[in-house]
Amino acid sequence: MPPRQKNRDDISDRISTPNTGRPPALPGGYTLLEVLLAIGVIAVLMGITVPYLADSFGKSPGEEIADTVARTVQDVRASAVEFGEARRISILETGLVPEISSIPPARLPGGWKLEVRRLTESRFRKPGKIESWGFNGAGICEPLALRLRCGNESVELAFDPLTGLVIDE
Repeated sequence: MPPRQKNRDDISDRISTPNTGRPPALPGGYTLLEVLLAIGVIAVLMGITVPYLADSFGKSPGEEIADTVARTVQDVRASAVEFGEARRISILETGLVPEISSIPPARLPGGWKLEVRRLTESRFRKPGKIESWGFNGAGICEPLALRLRCGNESVELAFDPLTGLVIDE
């Protein structure tokens, strides 16, 4: 049997390249730099898209109702400031009703109840029969907190007396 001749490619795979001192890269492989760069690009894209995806799943019903209540309060305050006149909101167990008809009321859906806590009170309670909340002509109001409840879900809103905005507690 004649001796087997070595193929030129077999020898070149085993010989180190003279410039780097390491074997040539395998065909189809990725370098560490390429892998890290791909991971970095994916991380940046995730950082950009995840907040938008989280918002797209929507809010809970309590958060939606709280947004409606806060928007009504802001509209009444804006009206008081715009016209320089005091404005009032009737506080009912079923929602908030502004005294002026141009601002839509914040009615709670079935099963939801509203509770109120004034500055001097330590607990939430049902609103009285004729209970209201007012903004003066400068838009300043009495500090107030509202709680929206339905079954086990509960959302509390505390309002800043100077801005009428919801305070994050």
